[in-house]
Amino acid sequence: MEIKQLRYFKRVADAGSVSRAAAALSVAQPAVSRQIANLEEALGTPLFFRNGRGVKLTEAGKQLYAHTSEILEAVRHAEQNVRDTVGVAKGTLLIGSTPTVIRYLAPPLLRRVARTHPELDLEFTEGFSGYVNEWLSNGLLDVAILHDATRTQHFLTEPLLREELVFVSAAASSDRELGPITLGEIATCRLVLPRRSHGLRLLVERTAAQAHTALSVAAEVDSVEAIKAMVRKDNVATILPRGAVSPDDHLLVRSLRDPSLSRTLILATSSQRPVSQTTRAVIHELKSVVRELVDEELWPGAERYSERPPIYTPKGAVAAGVDRPLAEPPQRLV
Repeated sequence: MEIKQLRYFKRVADAGSVSRAAAALSVAQPAVSRQIANLEEALGTPLFFRNGRGVKLTEAGKQLYAHTSEILEAVRHAEQNVRDTVGVAKGTLLIGSTPTVIRYLAPPLLRRVARTHPELDLEFTEGFSGYVNEWLSNGLLDVAILHDATRTQHFLTEPLLREELVFVSAAASSDRELGPITLGEIATCRLVLPRRSHGLRLLVERTAAQAHTALSVAAEVDSVEAIKAMVRKDNVATILPRGAVSPDDHLLVRSLRDPSLSRTLILATSSQRPVSQTTRAVIHELKSVVRELVDEELWPGAERYSERPPIYTPKGAVAAGVDRPLAEPPQRLV
């Protein structure tokens, strides 16, 4: 087996299609098919079932897939450790966060890193904070930006910024001038929210519980775009970061009061392995980009968070204002 074959194999398995995997890899489809065929020949067994709608893993393919992420992660770390010894930020680094964060952060950060560290390749992946937490815990990410209500077991974290949360409902011409809305008024609405494993839902429900207010959750959906589509068509409302809603969404956005609601986004890396020189370089650029976006008001509803030392969160603790720093906390991420 070759490393390239395993990388292509994982891409095809994740995409469920050779053509989609080829597009993601920016290579020709025949090249991907050839690598998969060579891998199957080397192992002496088919790894995929082929059909008109794509591909599915065979039992042998499932066995190989179970080891692939760990193998590729070990190779990537070995490559990065060797590159760090020569003092140049290079290689591939994966950042994961929520859809809103990726929407505002990825384009300017990619441009900046291409200019300052041309030998470094950045990749981004998005998901609700519960998923991002799991990916970082499993070693699939180098850097994560998480919600502060998310469990952060064995992470090095530091606050990055605050995001305002707003009430979002279907827009009507008579609603354009409506002011802030209270939690009591929201309790009369049917809501669509992410599932309880994600930070946004945890924060909303914790705030409601503190106010002794029961919310009516009509549906649980782990997709920002799907949530907004339901708000437009299905007589439901939601609570989202202000930056998640644009004028093109044609939705009504109202500030919250009694209480107002915001979330802190935290920068996180795993404390289970050293932070490489390349990761430190990217974190430095990331924080600079965030400051520029907030100061120039290019990230709606975001404000800078005053800097403080990173926190080591013991297993089981929740980083939501109850973190317990060690007597001698680890060094800053940058």
